[in-house]
Amino acid sequence: MRAKLTFIVLLISLCSAKSYSQSVTLNYSGEPLNDVLLDLNDRFKLQVSVDPNLVNDCLITINRQFSSIEDALSTLAGFCGLEFVKVADVYVFRAKPLPPEESRPKSKPSFLFQGTIIESESKEPLPFSVIQFEGGGIVADENGRFSFKSEQSELTSTFRYLGYESKDTLIAYGNRLVVALEPNLTELTTIEVTSRKDIAPLANIGRSAGKIQFNDIANSLVPGLSDNLIFNNLRLYPGIMAAGESISDFVIWGSYAGQNHVVYDGITLFSSWGINDDIGRVNPYVIKNVEVLKGGYNAEYGDRVGGVVLIGTRAGNKNSVEANLNITNQLASAYLNVPVFSNRATLQVAGRKTILDGLDLAADFDEGDSLVVPRYDYTDFNLKFSTSFSNSDQLEISAIYSDDDYTGEVRDPRGQNGRVQDFNTNSTQRGASLNYVKSWENGGNTTFSMATSQYDPITSVSFQPRNQNPGNRDLVRASSANVISEDRIGIKHDFLSSANHQVKAGLEYVSSRAEFRTLIGDFGGLEIDDTSNRWSLFLNNRIQFTPDLIVELGAKADRPVNGSEFYFQPRVNAQYQISNNWSLHGAWGIYNQFVSKNFLIDNLGNRTESWMISDGVDNPIVEARHAVLGFGYNARLLQFGAEGFIKTTTGIQRFRINQQGTEFTEVGDADQKGLEFYMKKQIGAHEFMASYTLSEVSEQFQNSLRTFLEVAAPHSQNEELKVIASLSFKPVKISVSHVYGSGFTNQIQRIGQNQNPNNVADITIEPYHRTDLAIQFPFELGNASADAGVSILNLFNNRNVRLNQTISFDDGARINTIGIPFTPTFYLNLRF
Repeated sequence: MRAKLTFIVLLISLCSAKSYSQSVTLNYSGEPLNDVLLDLNDRFKLQVSVDPNLVNDCLITINRQFSSIEDALSTLAGFCGLEFVKVADVYVFRAKPLPPEESRPKSKPSFLFQGTIIESESKEPLPFSVIQFEGGGIVADENGRFSFKSEQSELTSTFRYLGYESKDTLIAYGNRLVVALEPNLTELTTIEVTSRKDIAPLANIGRSAGKIQFNDIANSLVPGLSDNLIFNNLRLYPGIMAAGESISDFVIWGSYAGQNHVVYDGITLFSSWGINDDIGRVNPYVIKNVEVLKGGYNAEYGDRVGGVVLIGTRAGNKNSVEANLNITNQLASAYLNVPVFSNRATLQVAGRKTILDGLDLAADFDEGDSLVVPRYDYTDFNLKFSTSFSNSDQLEISAIYSDDDYTGEVRDPRGQNGRVQDFNTNSTQRGASLNYVKSWENGGNTTFSMATSQYDPITSVSFQPRNQNPGNRDLVRASSANVISEDRIGIKHDFLSSANHQVKAGLEYVSSRAEFRTLIGDFGGLEIDDTSNRWSLFLNNRIQFTPDLIVELGAKADRPVNGSEFYFQPRVNAQYQISNNWSLHGAWGIYNQFVSKNFLIDNLGNRTESWMISDGVDNPIVEARHAVLGFGYNARLLQFGAEGFIKTTTGIQRFRINQQGTEFTEVGDADQKGLEFYMKKQIGAHEFMASYTLSEVSEQFQNSLRTFLEVAAPHSQNEELKVIASLSFKPVKISVSHVYGSGFTNQIQRIGQNQNPNNVADITIEPYHRTDLAIQFPFELGNASADAGVSILNLFNNRNVRLNQTISFDDGARINTIGIPFTPTFYLNLRF
């Protein structure tokens, strides 16, 4: 056999020149060009010269008649991108010649850099890592992946992630790069530790508009940590209200109930913590990172008009089995990580359960309006499977389940009729998600995702009717249920980034359903069952104009399936680095919400919350506009900054029943504005943080009969001051915090209260004071590492009032649900 590049020369004598002029019919289907030429040689006795390398992969499909053989051969050459010429009696097929060098456009080569940033020991991805290189920089996605091109085949790059040592390294191009970062082994506490200049801050605050970023290493000690990790950490940071201890939702920059989107591995959590006091629905053992977007965030997020809390869980350790056990006088918690499939995958299981007849050490307030909790039962379960494939694709399946049951009793402090209310509330939050990340050989990543979530709260109450005969002690039983569910399926693509552009786009189909049912005594009740389906599309481009100026331009568009209107939401976010330490940031955007939590209000102002569908027909679609501006100073031992925000929200809805039983629908607007300051300081191994928020929320509603005066919203609080100290006295660690809030009205305007409701005598505002303490001591217990400690909430047993949990009576008396009393929790952590 001749060499590969040897020309195949088919030489057969030409019988007659006249034969070349006869008509030629070509009829081939998927035949290689080389076979076609051999067939023509047999039919027409041709001499053909062709390079096999040019024709091996060219398949011919044709059915056509030609006037001459030359026309037929020319067409075949064109099919394969070749040139056809006749040299003497030989037909030659050859590649088309390139244009002269000077006439060809000059193109610079580009090289693909694509891979994943992981933790060195566990091999877990490090989401949202920052990558800086000559001429630009990008941010890794939620799976720690990056993909960009450069004109250089090697780049000196810096990789940073919260709580890990930054890495300066020279990387060569490739599409399966892996960059491993080492954890910062400096003792870590709740506040940012930067013992060396090249160690990334643990709590990233003040660098982007309205954004706070945490990871699991950054939060090793905070009071109440083992029970409600998310809230107990976030409440200490500016813009997230700590006063009120709301058990229904976060209050972020003046947001109303239901206006914040809490997302766990892509699963919407309609309730992020349990009914009782201080137990959250997310097990601390599974959390990897938390991002809080208070406002002004980009187009990738935002199915709500308030803030966003993104909770990412661990991918698991593929190299070894891990087990953790935590026991407190409230809960028992366990976690297990097992590598499977020859260390290509991990299976994680975690769960918590209240201890039967556990030690309830909380103090009681000696007041008639306290809320007595005789029984509380809580259970949760988390499951996650993670794997990576040989082509660098990733698959994650995550599930979460929690159930709590709470029984309480409220007594009328006047004792006139011995009126008693006892109630039982049960709620279940369940959800699951699947995410598959495809890495393309030529750059870019595509994420296919599915998620489902459902929240089922059921409440039943026994009470004595107001007009009941005093001699009749029978109770009337009332119950209500409000089921809210959501299903999502979507695709997101992170395009191949350049030094200056990082583009991502996504399309999602969202189906939501809300059910509301009530039953009072032997009478029927209200039943509502609504469904909404919509398409949601986003596009976002992170542009680095200069090394110091980054601008994100994006837009989100939602279209209900049964509607004809597009809800277009443009957004812009900018960061400017003035110097090594000083930076400015700002943001503006429009946000829409298609499921809402609305208030049902009786004639006394008592409130019940209910999830409902916002379809723009029966219920308005809520819209908000955010504007944010701030600055930050970030040095090795000192960080401080300020941020101001203005939000206007329209389409807020509530339902009111008057004394005659007539129902009114009220729709209103709210103005939320504020200014917040923060400072962090490190002194040796100790760290201190203080923040101060000055804000107000005003609202104005109207119904078919009247327009109410503009008043302060029930959750509007003018001032909130937070201070925290994290002290390290090896080996003992101490964390102490104090929160002061100026208080809130906690009352909705009553019908007829339309003169000057801000000066009504019966509205009293109680300030909020709470001091928390945690002490932890590490030690070794056989083959296990252990921590023992105590967490004390409300150290001085200050009486505080909970938000949105007030009961009003017909003579003007009010019963407030009391906040967390003096509550010590003893705990033991074991790590195997």
